[in-house]
Amino acid sequence: MRPTIKNIALELQLAVSTVSRALNGSYGVHPRTVERVQQKARELGYVPDLGAQQLAGKRSNFIGVFAPEFDFEATPEFAELFPPMHKALRLLGKDVLVFSVPFFDYEPGKLEKWVALRNLSGIIVLPAFGKDHPMLQEALELEMPCVNFGGAYGRRCSTFTGGDRLGGQQVGAYLGELGHLRIGIVSGPEPLRICRDRYLGFLDGYEQSTGHSKQAVPMAYGDFSGASGGRAVLELWRNNPGLTAIFCMNDLMAMGAIAAMSEAGIRIPEELSVIGYDGAFFTAYTNPPLTTIRHPYERLGEQAVELLMNLIDGDEGVVFDGLPPQLIRRRTAAPCRNENTADKTTDAV
Repeated sequence: MRPTIKNIALELQLAVSTVSRALNGSYGVHPRTVERVQQKARELGYVPDLGAQQLAGKRSNFIGVFAPEFDFEATPEFAELFPPMHKALRLLGKDVLVFSVPFFDYEPGKLEKWVALRNLSGIIVLPAFGKDHPMLQEALELEMPCVNFGGAYGRRCSTFTGGDRLGGQQVGAYLGELGHLRIGIVSGPEPLRICRDRYLGFLDGYEQSTGHSKQAVPMAYGDFSGASGGRAVLELWRNNPGLTAIFCMNDLMAMGAIAAMSEAGIRIPEELSVIGYDGAFFTAYTNPPLTTIRHPYERLGEQAVELLMNLIDGDEGVVFDGLPPQLIRRRTAAPCRNENTADKTTDAV
C-alpha cells in the first residue's frame, strides 16, 4: 500500500493540514518544516494522488510528451509529430514538457513520479513505445489521460492503430506489381510492434497484389541506424542469392543499404530495388531519391491533441483508425529486370 499524507504526518508528528500545505507549497509553513516534510516524503516514496488532485480542481496546463531515447542513430518520429502537436496545444493554451525516456532501460515507476512532480494533466507517448512497454502499462494502471501510438487502450487511454500495417501492405503490393519474386527485409529490433505490423502488412499486400502468399521472407535485423542497414543488406545478399528487392523498415537503414550495395558495385534500382519507411524529408535528396512510406504526421499530431483533450474532459479511451500512410514513389524501386542478379557477386560483398 502506497504511503499517504497521513503517514508522513504520523512519522513527523505534524498535523495533516500542515503536511499538505508543505507539499503543495502553500503560504504559512516554516521553511525548515517544508524541508522536513519533503525529505520524509522522499524517504517513504510518497507520490501525490493524481485523481484527488484533479477532483480538487488542481489540474494544471502542463501536457507531457514522451519520446524514446536510443543509444544509436535514428530518425525519431518526434521530429515529424512534435511540431503540429505543439502548435495545437499552444493554441489551446497548454504548456508542453518533453521527456526523453530510455527505451530499453526504463525505470519502473518513473512515469508516476514524473506525472506527480510536474502535475501533468495528460500525456502523449510517441512511437516506438508499444502496448507491452512498461511505461505504457504504467499509464494504463494510473488511469492518466494518455494518447499513444502503440496500441495501449483503456478507460483513460486512447490509441492509434493500423497505420504501420497499412504501410507494410502498400510496400508488399507495390513490389508485387513491379514483378519482384525474391524480396528480402531489413527489420528493426525484433521485439518492436511497429516492425511486426509492417512485416505482416507486407505479407498481406504482396498476396493481394500477386495472388501468391509468401511463407518465409529472408530477413536480417538492424537497429534503425544507417550502419546497421548496410550490414544487414550485405548479410541478406550473401545468404540469399537472387534477391531483386529489399524492404527496409526505416529510411536510415534503407540509405545505409543503398550505400553498401553501391560500394559493392550493385546498381540501384537496376539490379536491386530498395524501399524505406518513415518518409523523412531528406529522403527526397538521396541519390537516387528514396522510395518510401510516409505517415500524415501533421494530421496525426493534431488528432492526438484532440483525443487527449477529450480524455481530459472526461471521455473514455478510444481506438482511432483512419489515417492511412502514403507510398511515395521515387527512383530506388523499379520493375524487376534481372532474376539472375545474384550471379553478380563481388569480393566487396
